[in-house]
Amino acid sequence: MKTAFSLVGACLLAGCSVPLIRPNAQQTVAEHYSTAKPAGSAALDVNWWSRIGDPQLTELLSLAQTNSPDLRSAAASVMSARAQAGQSRADFFPSVTGQASSTVSDSDAGRRSETSSMLLDASWEVDLLGRVRNASRADITRAEAEEMSYAGSYVSLAAEVADDYVEYRACRLAEADYREARASQQETLEATRSLVDAGMSANSDLSLAGANVASAQINLTQQHADCQIAAQSLAKAVGVSQGQIDAILAKGGGLPKAKPFQVAAVPADMLRQRPDVIEAEKRFAASLLDLKVAQANLYPSLTLGGSVTLSDATSWSFGPALSLPILDGGASKSKVRVANADALTAAESYRSAVLTAVAEVEGALTRLAAARANVASAESLVQQYQAYFDAVDEDWKAGGASLLDREEARRQVQSARITRITQRRTLLGQWITLYKAVGGGWVPPTQLSPAKSKAAT
Repeated sequence: MKTAFSLVGACLLAGCSVPLIRPNAQQTVAEHYSTAKPAGSAALDVNWWSRIGDPQLTELLSLAQTNSPDLRSAAASVMSARAQAGQSRADFFPSVTGQASSTVSDSDAGRRSETSSMLLDASWEVDLLGRVRNASRADITRAEAEEMSYAGSYVSLAAEVADDYVEYRACRLAEADYREARASQQETLEATRSLVDAGMSANSDLSLAGANVASAQINLTQQHADCQIAAQSLAKAVGVSQGQIDAILAKGGGLPKAKPFQVAAVPADMLRQRPDVIEAEKRFAASLLDLKVAQANLYPSLTLGGSVTLSDATSWSFGPALSLPILDGGASKSKVRVANADALTAAESYRSAVLTAVAEVEGALTRLAAARANVASAESLVQQYQAYFDAVDEDWKAGGASLLDREEARRQVQSARITRITQRRTLLGQWITLYKAVGGGWVPPTQLSPAKSKAAT
C-alpha cells in the first residue's frame, strides 16, 4: 500500500511542472552621456531647492509636502503595502484561536443544568517549498516599491510646484512689461492729440495711436488673466486655499536663480538614484517571488494542527494534514503561467524605465544647453532693438519718422523683452527638468541592482 501511494505521488508530482519563459530585465546603457554636462560644484541633494534662495518657493514646497492630495494618496499606498507585508509575515507563525461557550438548560423535571467549555485550536503550515517565505518576501519587496513610488511622487510634485512658481513669476514680469507698454501708448496718444490739435499731424495718426492703446489694453488684460490661472494651478498642486497661495505670492518677486549642480558622469550611476527605476526593479523582484509562490502551490502542503479542551486536560488532539492538489482543472498551472507572464511584463517595465530615464536626462541636458545659449542671445536681442527704437524715437520727435515707424519699433522692443523673460523662464524650467530627470536628489535607503534582484530570489 505504501508503495502504491508513493507511485501515485510520483506521478502527480511529475505532472506539476510547467514550461516557463525566463524573464530578463537586463538593459545596457551608454557609458557616457552624448550631451556635455553643465558645470556645477554643488552636489545633487534634496536641499537644492533651498539653495535657490527663494523663500516663497521654499514655503510652497513645504506646504505641498504636507497638503498635496497626490502625495497623501501615495503615502496611503505605502501604509497599505506595509500592512500587507505585516500580514504576510504573520503566516510564518502558528495560528491559535480560542472558543468558549456556556449553556443553561431546564429539564421536564424542573432541574436546571449548566455546562461550559473552552477550546483552543492551533495550526501551522510547514513551509516545505518556501511558499510562505517567498509570499512574505514578495509583499515586503512590494512595500519597498511603494516607498520608492512615494519618493517619485514627491520628486514630481516638487518639480511641478517649482515649475508653476517660475511660470507665475515670469508671467508677472511680462505683465509689468505690458503695463508699461500701455502707459507708453497712452502717452503717445496724448502727444499725438496735441500734434493733431496744432495741425502738425494727420487725424489718421490719432486713430492709429488710439488703436494702439486698445491693443495694449487687450494684451495686458489677457496677461493678467494668465497670471491668475498660474496662481490657481499652484493652489491645486500645493493643496491649500487660493487665498493662502495669493498671500505667499504677494511677497517677493522676480525670477529665482537656479544653482548649477553636479550630474553623474555615468548613466548607470544616475539610474541608482531614480525612484521610478528602483521601483520598477523592486516590482520585478516581487514578480519573480510571486512566480515561485505559484510554482509551490502545484505541490503538496503540510500543516500541523491540534486542539485542547481546557475544561478537560485529557481531551486533546494533534497531527499533520497533507493537502494534495490532485485535480483542479488546470487552475494551478494556469496561475503559474499568469505569474510567469506578469514577471515578463515586470522585466520589460524595468527595461522601459531604464531607457526612459536615460532619454529624459539626455533630453534635459540638450534642452538646457540650448536654453543657456538662448538666454545670451535674448540679452543681445533686447539691446539691439532698444538701440534701434531709441534712434527711431529721436527721429520721430524731430519729425523725420512717422508714428507708424515708431510704433513698429516699439513693438519690436516689447517683443524682445518678452522673449528675454521667456528664455530666462525656460532656462529655469530646464534646470528643474534636469533635477527631476536625474532623480531629484532623492537618496534611496537601499540600492538594488538587477543582478541582485534575481539573485535574491
